[in-house]
Amino acid sequence: MGTASAPPRPAERQEKPGWVLTALFFGVTCAVLRLGEVWSWWALLWVPLLVLAIGSLVYEWRLLARSRWRMGLMDWGSLVISHVGLVASLAAVWLAGR
Repeated sequence: MGTASAPPRPAERQEKPGWVLTALFFGVTCAVLRLGEVWSWWALLWVPLLVLAIGSLVYEWRLLARSRWRMGLMDWGSLVISHVGLVASLAAVWLAGR
């Protein structure tokens, strides 16, 4: 007897990327970086948030590739906002280190 694989799920039932949570993580990270100094006790807040946001970003990109780039307009806007948040967060950390 061979191993039977699960039948492929229809496109409607597959999990689709939703960039809102990723954008929220980066927004909160940017707000924490704006309120406090980068290398103070605030790092206890922004470092885990940045790690969660980057992990969420990677997960959403994997879902986006699986769904063959099918997303709504709001999701594309959230994608852009989340990537701008990533750049802003990394720029704040980089500029504070100089």
